[in-house]
Amino acid sequence: MFVGKSILASFMLSTAVMVSSPEGTEISDSRINATVLVVSEKPEVSETGEAKAQETESGQTGQQEAESSRAEETAQEDIVESEGEEEQETSQDQEDVSDEAESEDSQDFEVSPMTGTAMTMLSSQGGAQMLSSVIRSQNGRLVVVDGGWEADGGYLVEHIKANGGVVDAWLITHPHSDHAGALYDILKNRSDDIEINRICYSFAPVSWYEEVSPEDANMVRNLVEELDKLPEEKLCGAVGKDYKITVDNLRITAMNDRYQLDTDPVNNSSITYMIDTGKKKVLFLGDLSYDGGSRLGREAGNALKADIVQMAHHGQNGVGRSIYQSIAPKICLWPTPQWLWDNDNGGGYNSGPWRTVETRSWMKETLKVDKNYCIKDGDIVLQLD
Repeated sequence: MFVGKSILASFMLSTAVMVSSPEGTEISDSRINATVLVVSEKPEVSETGEAKAQETESGQTGQQEAESSRAEETAQEDIVESEGEEEQETSQDQEDVSDEAESEDSQDFEVSPMTGTAMTMLSSQGGAQMLSSVIRSQNGRLVVVDGGWEADGGYLVEHIKANGGVVDAWLITHPHSDHAGALYDILKNRSDDIEINRICYSFAPVSWYEEVSPEDANMVRNLVEELDKLPEEKLCGAVGKDYKITVDNLRITAMNDRYQLDTDPVNNSSITYMIDTGKKKVLFLGDLSYDGGSRLGREAGNALKADIVQMAHHGQNGVGRSIYQSIAPKICLWPTPQWLWDNDNGGGYNSGPWRTVETRSWMKETLKVDKNYCIKDGDIVLQLD
């Protein structure tokens, strides 16, 4: 497995310096004061991996289910989207990604510490979809959102260690393996490497996952087993709407309760987090899908407005276009590998079922967002001072 080395090239958007976008074009904007660093090369990934083929199959199944449930809301949305059932895709991809975990430990990671108020969205170490972000407060305290696969645990630990080695708050959106697997790996195998002061989450009983998505129940069971070993004061397992914590200048708010919906149930159980730095607002949507997003929009309304948004469900089959219009972001963060960015299931550009290209068109044509930063290009750092 290839691990890219740091490139350490800085671009200041506030002075309208040109920055290369993921599409290869140059962009310029002075609307938001944020320094962007592309700090590592993207991992080398096969274009026709087994994980991609498996995800295609599960995505097509989810598309049929979701289009039926969304028909009633067509009048409110110009485009009917599909719900990708990540329950199957994440468990199937786990074999491909976790196979690389053992060899990962032997890699030498080159990691640069962040300064000021900043965040790093880490790239996948296995070429799969995942979400892993580390946010640094103005005085060096850390917040982690999700973390990625088990195979991403070692790389994440090195980033945390490079920035002091202590996580004040670890936020979990939902317990899919491409989001919570790294935390499980760290708790089980690397607990002496870093210190975690608080873990925030909201999980249904394991029996619920066994009923709605049996292939995901094992990860939930394993993670809960590790969490149960921790002191009670380190756990906040009842996160819901308006739950708030403060880490230095970072004000964190949970925007919703955990939904238990019939459609795409585990993805739609995502807790969404707004992180307000005092100067910028960053909204993490996790893997929220269409029905969960619609409910979030009704409940939160204008409170969703943010400068930066993490694209729901890796930009494919996530929340509807109207939700992004409510958010009105200036920067979009895509936790998305190359093949998913291109919606390529092995047949070329836009040959897959994931609707990533369609979502990209919303951001460009409807919302006029020209800053789209994607982990296909490596780790992304945003300076949020």
